Amino acid sequence: STDNSPNSPPKKFNSNALDDLEKLAGIPMPNRWADATLTPIKIDTSDKKALSKLSGKDAPIPAPFIPSGSDGDTNLIPARLREIRKNYDANNDIKNSSNSIDTSKSTNTNNETEEGLNALLVVDDDGYTPEDPNNRISVNDDPLNVREDSKWHQFFENASLLDEIRKDVVRTHPDLHFFLEPESNLGQRRYAALERILFVWAKLNKGVKYVQGMNEIVGTIYFVLANDFNEEWASEAEADTYFLFNILMVEMRDVFVPDLDDADTGIRGRISNMMALLSLHDPEVRCHLDDCGIDPSFYSIRWLTTLLSREFCLPDTIRLWDSMFASTHKDNFLRYVCVTMVMMIRDSLLGHDFGTCLRLLQSYPPTNVDRMLESSRALWIYESQITLACHKGGVGLNQALQTIAPPPSIIMAYGLKGGIAIDRASRAKQAAVVIAKGAAKEASKTVGTASRSFFGGARQAWNEWGKGSSTGSIQSNTIHGRSRKKGGKKENLKQSFSSVS
Repeated sequence: STDNSPNSPPKKFNSNALDDLEKLAGIPMPNRWADATLTPIKIDTSDKKALSKLSGKDAPIPAPFIPSGSDGDTNLIPARLREIRKNYDANNDIKNSSNSIDTSKSTNTNNETEEGLNALLVVDDDGYTPEDPNNRISVNDDPLNVREDSKWHQFFENASLLDEIRKDVVRTHPDLHFFLEPESNLGQRRYAALERILFVWAKLNKGVKYVQGMNEIVGTIYFVLANDFNEEWASEAEADTYFLFNILMVEMRDVFVPDLDDADTGIRGRISNMMALLSLHDPEVRCHLDDCGIDPSFYSIRWLTTLLSREFCLPDTIRLWDSMFASTHKDNFLRYVCVTMVMMIRDSLLGHDFGTCLRLLQSYPPTNVDRMLESSRALWIYESQITLACHKGGVGLNQALQTIAPPPSIIMAYGLKGGIAIDRASRAKQAAVVIAKGAAKEASKTVGTASRSFFGGARQAWNEWGKGSSTGSIQSNTIHGRSRKKGGKKENLKQSFSSVS
């Protein structure tokens, strides 16, 4: 044997030495060796006394393992020893139970359980695991580490993302029985499918990530696919929803990217294009909304990010999306539909203030979706005809409006109700009527002011005259009273004189 003095420097562990020890000793390795290193020794097969010492109570106790900072086998000793011991016990149990099938099955089950436990527990100071060294979190990886390659950082990032998605998913179509069905917990399972779709997509598209509003789009698509009459297709609703949602996001992903907000395809660019279209066809409503202080972002952000899925009931949303997906220009389709929505409630908007107008726009009233789609399509066709006539035909806007008849379903076009243009004489007559009405209104105001001033002066004179008449009556009453008194005195004198005579 080698020198076992405590002052001798430790040597690198040789994995073959453990096999030699077990073969020569004929017993399992002691448990205390699982947490310690070995002092390397040389085996002399001719020395029977040395062999007996290895299997007896006087077997040497190895020195405790101290991890070193250098690379090598020394840092891997604890995990490797545990793995070797586990394999030895598993093979020994299989040999002892080879005559019984039931015992073999139970042993395999126990071994699988033990392997699962060891996969969780067998980790040394450098994060080594016997089976997959790249799939474990090292104990030296700080949970507060902010490095992107830190597995703790990835864990907390995934947990935060999943929590954000879950908060929105549980509010997706809360009044729909499809997501609230208690049988076999189907409602919660369907919500879980939406979570998985959004989580996987957000992890694979880190440039966009998850944005509120995506849950409404995914929920609507999943509802349609899961209720397919073909059960085989309905069973694959989750996978189909993911790929359809991914295709849709390719066209509208710029709406959810903050760096592209000011671009034409960004959210602010789309809002600007929508308001420009509204100013072209219904400037009165646009000016009224500006006067009320209603910013377009108060209502249009939700309209554009959710594809109007929160403004209508689910059947109307599906009907709207059916036409939108069939359109070759989804951006223009959505823009004309949004402008038509504003024009359909223009009478209610023009007659109310900030609070009522904002409530109407954020909680859109029930409407006929087919009529709305027909009006938006007619507006787009009529605008295309007028633009083509002005650019290709070389005519002016007024002439084009008088020449081309608008479709009957148009609400407003180019500031004209119904898009109907009138000739110059009728326009002059209407202008004269407007001027006459204005003059009459001003005249009525002037007459009213003069009458108020006249009647005010007359009332003042009447009041003064009334005061004067009351004073005169008092004086006359006083004079008459005096005369009555004098007359009374004369009558009294006459009576007294007659009596004396």
